[in-house]
This record gives sequence, structure tokens and C-alpha cells, in this order.
Amino acid sequence: MRLLVAIWLGKLIFFLTRLLSRGGGSAAPGYYALKIDPDLNKKLAKQIPQNVVITGTNGKTTTARLLDHFVKHQDLKVIRNATGSNLARGVASTLISHCDLTGKINANLGIWELDEAVFNNVVFELKPQIMVFLNAFRDQLDRYGEVDSVVKKWQNSLEKIDWEAAVIVNGGDNHTWSLTKNIKYPMSNVKFYEFRVKNHQMSQEKAQVGPGKHQDDFVAEITKNNGLSGLEFGLRFPDEKLRINLPIPGIYHVYDFLAAFSAYYLLNLPLKDINDHLQSYLPAFGRVEKIKLENNDAYIFLIKNPTGATEVFSTIAPEFKPGDRLLIALNDNFADGKDVSWIWDAQFELLLKSENQKKQSPIFRSSDLPIFCSGTRAADLALRLKYAGAAVEQLKVENDLNRALLEAQKGLSGKLFILPTYTALLELQNILAKSGVKSHYWKET
Repeated sequence: MRLLVAIWLGKLIFFLTRLLSRGGGSAAPGYYALKIDPDLNKKLAKQIPQNVVITGTNGKTTTARLLDHFVKHQDLKVIRNATGSNLARGVASTLISHCDLTGKINANLGIWELDEAVFNNVVFELKPQIMVFLNAFRDQLDRYGEVDSVVKKWQNSLEKIDWEAAVIVNGGDNHTWSLTKNIKYPMSNVKFYEFRVKNHQMSQEKAQVGPGKHQDDFVAEITKNNGLSGLEFGLRFPDEKLRINLPIPGIYHVYDFLAAFSAYYLLNLPLKDINDHLQSYLPAFGRVEKIKLENNDAYIFLIKNPTGATEVFSTIAPEFKPGDRLLIALNDNFADGKDVSWIWDAQFELLLKSENQKKQSPIFRSSDLPIFCSGTRAADLALRLKYAGAAVEQLKVENDLNRALLEAQKGLSGKLFILPTYTALLELQNILAKSGVKSHYWKET
């Protein structure tokens, strides 16, 4: 009876949040339902034949969305916390929205992205058959602590798992690779993926693991970077090779593809037509999302920590052309992390001193790029950009994101690159939805 009451309350809240456009029911239904029945996730998730859990600092939403995209082409019914609400309440909200009033769920597969700290509790409720560890970079020290602390907790959780499960690990990240050292978890259940590209390390934190340390099961080797159109690379995995055309810009997204493909492979689903399926893939909101603002293209790249931000900078800097503009929004709300000192570790200099800019467009000078700084910490952002080499006259400071967006569009003749932190992204989505540019993000998932 407790479970049923929790479900009914959750469904009521879900209905009201959608009716009133108050967030789409991605967290509130689960938050209150779990107060009535703390075991709701465990009770509902056990009905799903297979579950995949994805955790890490960067790339969870894109990896989960790619896997979901592949699986749905096989006509399987998938449940996923598609809005990116990756705490226990987000999982609960998703389960509630997919069950009937008696708590019955009809699904073949659950795909769950989990916050790196929440993983250690929720994984025991979901009992997944596949666990994916993407990476471990410094992120929100005020919430998570140092990287070593995060990885140690993951190790402790793996040692407590008492059911059969495969573990997929980013073998090119020294922190995730170290998960498998000195633990009792059977190595036969562990699969590694690796991305090899000359002269590239993921924001200088991606530590290359020496030969002989482990066997790479899924390996990608880049052949061509097509800028904002994506990448081409060779994919090698047990007994087979494929040529992949990934329609998502940014070398770092190859890691997300590898993680998603590895999980898909372990689900024993058909591998043919993967490239064809990729061409119809659409990014999640704010994850390299392309939109139209009147007659101009705009690209939205979520930034939230030094590693992810630096990878975004290295992706877009070579693409700058005369007439382009940059809008960066930095918030310090709880979901962003109250400590914004991370911006001093992100390489903003790439936006202003990229040699690639000169090669791509010799007539373009970084001092020609207007940069709009917004968000609750817009002044801190402007200061960081000044130290990175921005001229005072090219910086525009406007805390209000709506006004900053309007100013950035005035007289725009090129592309607008928008780089918001997490809560700024949610605010931006609401602004765009209200103006009719796009739908609310929960309607797009």
C-alpha cells in the first residue's frame, strides 16, 4: 500500500508540473514519492529485465542518449531518465512516469545515468547488468571532494556488488582504469574502451595507460575531424572493424560513442546499420545543440568543470569566423557548484589565442570576437577572460541571461556560440521555449 500511495502521489505531482510547465516532472514526483516509500526504486526497477547504469564526471547524458538511440532502432521498449535528472529522485520520477497505477512496468531495458556520488547508493537499488564508468575529473569540489575520493567510493561499491554484472571502463583515463586495480571484482567481467588520437589528451587529464596494463576491447582511431559537422574514425572491437561517421563535433564525444557502443555490444544486439542509425541522432538539449535564432545558426555547449569546458573551447575556437559572437553564462547555484574557482583551471586562453584560428580564417582576429558574459557570476567570468587575453572593449557584462541573449543577437551576422553552466542552461531553455524557438526540454526527450 505504501508503494501505491507513493506512485499515486508521484503521478499527481507529475501531472501538475507538466500542466503548469514547472519543470516537467523530472525530479519533484520522485522526491516526494521516496519520502513515502524509500524502496520505490528497488521495487519498480526489478521488473525491468536488463538495466544499464552510466556514471562519470562528463558525458553521461550523451552516452545514455546514444545507447537509447541505438537500442530503439531494435524496437525495444526503453526507460531512461532522459531529462538528465540523475539523482535518486530523478530515477524515481522516471519509474513513476512509466508505470501504471498498480506499479506495473512494461519495458525491455532501463538506461540510467547516475551522478558520480549518487551511484554508490542507487546502483544497489537498480542492480544493473551493465555498469559504465566514463571518466573521473575534478568537478564541484564543494559537493564531491577530490577525484581520488570519488574513485575510492566507486571501488568500494564494486567490491560490494553480489550479482553478475559487466563493467565497462574508460581505459584511457587513469582514474577509471584504476578502478580495476586491487579489487576482488572478476576481471573477466571488465571491458575496456580506448580512444587513440595523435597529440590529443583530454584537457591534459586523460592519462595514457602503458601497453600491457590491460587489453582494450573497443578501440577508436580518428582519421578525420570535420569540425562542427563531426568526426570520422575507425572502430576496432572483438573480431570486427567498422568505419564510423559521428555527426557530433568535439573529439571528446568519441569517448561517449565508445561507451555507448560497448554497452550496446554487450547487450548482444545487431551491429549492422550503426552508421545509418547515427545519422538520425539528435543531441540532448545543450549538448552540442544547434538551433536557429532568426536567420543565424547558434550552438549550445554545456560547460560545468575545467575538463569539459576546455574540450568545448578546443572544439569551437578553430571554427570562429568574422561576424561570430560568444555568449558564456556562469552560475553558482547548488547544481552548478557554489565554488566557481574552476574557471581559473579551464583554458579560456584557447578561445583567444588559438593557432587554429589563424589557419582556419587568416582574416579573423580573436580581438574581433564580441564576448557576452552573463549569469550570477558574470563579473568573475569577465575577469577570467581578461586574464586570458580578452580586450576590455570586446567584453560585455550582463547578469540577466535573457537580456544578454537579446544583446548578443543584435546585428549578428555570423554564428552565436552559447556556453552555459548547468542551471544557466535550464534558464536558457526556458527563454527559448517561451520565445517559440524550441520546445521545453522535457518535451524533446
